[in-house]
Amino acid sequence: MTTTLRTSPRALALAAALALAGGATQAAAADAGWSGAYAGLVAGAHRASTKFALPGDAADALQSDHASKTSGAPGAVLGFDRQADNLVLGVEAQVLGGSNRQGVTACTVPDGCWVPTHDSFTTLNRFKEGANGRLRARVGWTNGATLIYAAAGYSLAKTRLDLVGLCFNPGDPTTPLVFNFSRSKTISGFNLGAGVERRIGDHVAIRAEYVYDDFGHQLYRGDGTEWNDRKIAIHDSDIQAAVTYRF
Repeated sequence: MTTTLRTSPRALALAAALALAGGATQAAAADAGWSGAYAGLVAGAHRASTKFALPGDAADALQSDHASKTSGAPGAVLGFDRQADNLVLGVEAQVLGGSNRQGVTACTVPDGCWVPTHDSFTTLNRFKEGANGRLRARVGWTNGATLIYAAAGYSLAKTRLDLVGLCFNPGDPTTPLVFNFSRSKTISGFNLGAGVERRIGDHVAIRAEYVYDDFGHQLYRGDGTEWNDRKIAIHDSDIQAAVTYRF
């Protein structure tokens, strides 16, 4: 017995339309090119790493000079690309939000930290990194709808160093005197990055990227003899994704 499978003309037409639509979408993404302006949204994980030093301060010692913390970093991106054959050159600006806090503890020598039975002075050094921005150049190589690129440029970040000092007096060992000190500073440095971007239509692209920021050694001035200078080396790493609209 022979069984004949019949397909209705409507089903055949629908299948053909879906195939053509899928092929047309892929072709449009590949043929759209990378030249032009774009804007989009960025999100990722921001890891800030710091190393503290106390220049010229022989009275205090750091219990630990390193600190690091990972936080979220939402933001926005705006840029422009120019394509010539398979080479893509561009310039881009990023603005990222979020708040990252780290800290180390310093104490007097040889008294040590948290000793209420005799004179002892301890400082809690709290470093905060807030909004930051990048202006950078991109160079990439495209194969149709996929772009592999590297980037480098200039970085800015808003920072603040807060110190809380606890002074224990043998005359009142249970209640330390508390002192506060704060310094705000906008720091600058350079960034390096690499990523891959993919067109998914005439106007939309998605990307994944790693970015490294190096702000070097930043000096936060103290206030008189009571608060000594703090020197902080600051290095950041971002793993981020973005969705962009190309005009």
